[in-house]
Amino acid sequence: MKLIKLLFGRRPLRALLATALMSGLTVAAHAQTAPDQVFQQYLAAVKAHDKAAVEALIADDVARSDFPACRPEMSNKQCLSLYIDATVLSQAGEITLLRTQVEGDTVRATLELRSALTRRAGVERALGTDEVRVRQGRIVAFRFVPDFADESTRRFFASLGIGPGAH
Repeated sequence: MKLIKLLFGRRPLRALLATALMSGLTVAAHAQTAPDQVFQQYLAAVKAHDKAAVEALIADDVARSDFPACRPEMSNKQCLSLYIDATVLSQAGEITLLRTQVEGDTVRATLELRSALTRRAGVERALGTDEVRVRQGRIVAFRFVPDFADESTRRFFASLGIGPGAH
């Protein structure tokens, strides 16, 4: 108690309540992180090739990815993490953000991807849109929508057996 009085003066209870209130506001602020801020954090983690930071942004109850390499025993979070790792992080992927649109809890980010995968397919880059839904500061749904109107993108995804021109 003497330490508390020393640190906070004659009203230690008020000081402790103020500290607790401020801590609560910090937690609430994190829970209310705007979707575009979460997407920017995701983008920064991807650009840093920081798998742990990417995974920290993914909610445990994230919607299941349709990534073919996901196994039934994997959690939805593990599946999405595998998708991001396999398609961007482990491929030395570089993402350039072209434009962002936010509607409610959803971010649609048009981007350009350059990676070892695109180079192996004989194209410089692929274009598409990340559609990311956010709740309480975490990604709860994520999908990439390729721009099949773009020839390089069409060729890249065809080399993976996806979309128009796939064999």
